Amino acid sequence: MATLATQHDPNLYVIHPLDDVQEQKCTSEGLGLMELTPTVRFSLTALRVYLIAMTLVILYRTLTLTHLFTHHS
Repeated sequence: MATLATQHDPNLYVIHPLDDVQEQKCTSEGLGLMELTPTVRFSLTALRVYLIAMTLVILYRTLTLTHLFTHHS
């Protein structure tokens, strides 16, 4: 990398991704389940609860805008 930084080549070579050399892709077959630490498990559970709560808020707001819930005055 140091040789690339010190070289002063005025020509820039651009290679289109379709013309580039193919690389071997990684597969996830046969990896099994991941081990989760308690912190990660708590974070994912908190995220799930938050997303469910926000979905319920959006649903409630949509139903109130369509006047399916009556306002108590």
